Order: sequence, then structure tokens, then C-alpha cells
Amino acid sequence: MLEARLDRARWVVKGGVNLRAWFGSRRYSQDMDLDVIEYAPHLLREKVDKTLLSAPLRDLLATRGLEVARISRPKQTDTTQRWKLELKAAGLSVAFHTKVEFSRRDTRGEEYALEPVRPEIVRPFGIPAPTANHYTARSAIRQKIQALAGRAEVQARDVWDLDHLLRTTEADPRPLTGDLQAALPRAAERAATLGYDVFRAQVVPYLSEEDLAVYGSRDAWDRMCELVFERLGELGH
Repeated sequence: MLEARLDRARWVVKGGVNLRAWFGSRRYSQDMDLDVIEYAPHLLREKVDKTLLSAPLRDLLATRGLEVARISRPKQTDTTQRWKLELKAAGLSVAFHTKVEFSRRDTRGEEYALEPVRPEIVRPFGIPAPTANHYTARSAIRQKIQALAGRAEVQARDVWDLDHLLRTTEADPRPLTGDLQAALPRAAERAATLGYDVFRAQVVPYLSEEDLAVYGSRDAWDRMCELVFERLGELGH
């Protein structure tokens, strides 16, 4: 929907949606995060509002037994614009919550590509694969290193995402900037010490039942942490 209503040269998909839609991550994402490239806040707000209230989106959700119950715009600043949605599913009394967030930050030096999402992602919905700008694996690795080292509260998804990118792509994030080079030791330490209980609470709920049998165990998590720790150590030399 965003592809049709927003100039796709002006925004880039990042985070978990990028990893799942273009790199085949097994982790589902509850929210969508994007970076904005030269889009005036008032114009973006108008376009997104129209998209979220559009009949095509309503009809698409209806095919999955969903409807938008409430939309809010809790943050609309020059640097961040956020929309929150409450979704109701047929036959369920508990609502689902998601958000769409656009950030304005310095993206110089970042690499992104205009490509269609993987067909298997949209096949269940019976729609053509949309095409959008998304960050390359190289940039995604850099972003995840920064996130793993820099968050006030460490997130298991950063280790999961790094493990996936480092195992399934041949991307080399080097050369690293001074800030990223300095972040490597802290990122590696966090990967080595992040316990299974955090993973179980933060990532396991976003895995399918099928994937839980492969990735949901303590041993599987320990192997992921070990791989990320080792690879970050290699990048530091």
C-alpha cells in the first residue's frame, strides 16, 4: 500500500521487516520501521493517513479476517513520525497492536536497493510482491552491531538478526567507521552473555511452531550467540 501512495525513492525499509521480506528471516515482526529520505513531515503524514484509511487496505485485511479498530499518531516530530494501529481479528476478543514508524536520520554511507520482496512472503495474501527500497545485508549488519552495542536494554532480536545475516549472506560490513569499530567489543560481550530466558521472552513468541522445533531450544540459542561473538571478534581484527 505504501508502495502505491508514497514516492518509493524517498523511504527505505529497515529492521525486522527488511530481514524477513528480503533476507528470509524466520522471525516475524510486529512493527514496520522505515527511514525517510527528504519527505516533508506534513506531506508524509497526509499520505500515510490516506493509506491507513484506504479501501484497498481495509479489503486486504478483511481477506485475513482483520479490521482496523483504531488509529493514532502518538508522535509526529521532524525526526520521528509514528502511527499505532489496533487490529481486531474475527472470533478473537483480544486486539492486536502494531505500529509504522518513519525516522529521519543521517543515511549517508548506507547502502540500499530497490527490489521486490521475496514471493513466499506475500503468496499467502494472493498479492503481487511489492517493490521497495530496503537496506542491503551489509548495511543491515552494521545497523545491528550498533543496535546490539548501543541500546539501553539489550534485545535478543539483535543477536538473532546478526546470526541470520552472518550465516545466510556473504556480506562483509567492512570497512567499519570509527564508531562501529569502537562498538564491536560491547556488542560481542552482550552477544556472549545474553541468556536464554531473554531470547525465550523476546524472540520465541515471533517464531512459527515449525521453527520452534529447530531454533527454539537453549542449545540453538547458545550456538547463535557463539557464532555472533566469534564473528564480531573477527571483524575487530
